[in-house]
Amino acid sequence: MERMKTMQGIRTRRVLMRRMFVRIACYTILFILLVAAARLLVGDALSAFIADVTAPWVDVPEATADYMRLFGNQFQEGMRVNGVATFRDLTDYHFVVGIIKGPVIWSAYIIGLVIVLSVSCVDAAAIVDQLTHAIERMAEGDDASKLSDELSSVQRELELLGEREKLQVRAAQAAESRKNELVAYLAHDIKTPLTSIVGYLALLAENPDLPLEARGRYAHNALDKARSLDGMMDEFFEITRYNLSAIPIERELIDTRLFVEQVADELFVQARDRNVELVVDAPEGIEAFIDPKKMARALSNIIRNGIAFAREGSEVLCKVVRDGDGIVFTVTDTGKEIAPAHLERIFERFYREESARGVGGAGLGLAIAREIVEAHGGTVRAQSAGGVTTLTIRVPAEG
Repeated sequence: MERMKTMQGIRTRRVLMRRMFVRIACYTILFILLVAAARLLVGDALSAFIADVTAPWVDVPEATADYMRLFGNQFQEGMRVNGVATFRDLTDYHFVVGIIKGPVIWSAYIIGLVIVLSVSCVDAAAIVDQLTHAIERMAEGDDASKLSDELSSVQRELELLGEREKLQVRAAQAAESRKNELVAYLAHDIKTPLTSIVGYLALLAENPDLPLEARGRYAHNALDKARSLDGMMDEFFEITRYNLSAIPIERELIDTRLFVEQVADELFVQARDRNVELVVDAPEGIEAFIDPKKMARALSNIIRNGIAFAREGSEVLCKVVRDGDGIVFTVTDTGKEIAPAHLERIFERFYREESARGVGGAGLGLAIAREIVEAHGGTVRAQSAGGVTTLTIRVPAEG
């Protein structure tokens, strides 16, 4: 909502500034036209009136008439009366006309300009009130109120931002609801393996004379249930970690071959349990400037996904190549195909569409992987066709 207020504030300022400049330009042109019209219509009459008031006619002897004629800009010659020349001194007339052409006209222009700016300020206050009211309504979850016609562009932006905000709120609510459901499901499901573990251990403790075969079977069953419980706890931790603050990235230059081999080694037992072979294809000499711990978590999540859904007896191929100014990690498995409709959604948090790749997990592994990759300035995408699924990570070779 704060971002919305900032964006609309910028747009509103632009609208107000544009309206103010248009008004000033229109007022200036109108003022010039009015001054020009006044000069054409009443200029001569006004000049004559001012001259009559400020410069009375005076009889001048013929001896000085020639002298006054030399200063025609200051003295005006009139008609002869009884053969005597008449003149009038225009000094006061020019002074009054200068005042009218200068301070009076400019003062009138400035007063009008102040009035125009005052009207603009009043309009601006009304527009800001409209916008504030509209944003407050949106903050309360209502639709934005109707703005005036001059704010039609802002109105459209508000409507688009309102829809986007509602979508984000609904997505956040859906994710929170899904998370709560997962926590509830996991909390309920934890009771089953925990009850079994307690039961098998109680049998072993209460019957020390059980045959070795029975003791081994009970111990094996308890171990299986403990592993199941361990997996559920991992899901709890994934959900908790996802809600922490932004992922901090601390890069360093690493050898990609050694990096991928170490990640694959950590998942060897999981691959063996599913009868899946992990294969690493990483040439020597390729280095990447990444956070090894964070990127190992991202790559591990993707490889786990491949192991979980690969066909038994198949292989999961982990490959590294340099492509221009980027390093590309790919994880390919052969198993159940991902429908095109689910290819992008598998990276959404808490997304566990059963028709996509089966069930299991909190639906966070790939979402976390994407966040880590994007924090490195990279991208992650998925392709699936003919039962072959490839997840590709691309990160800059250098920071």
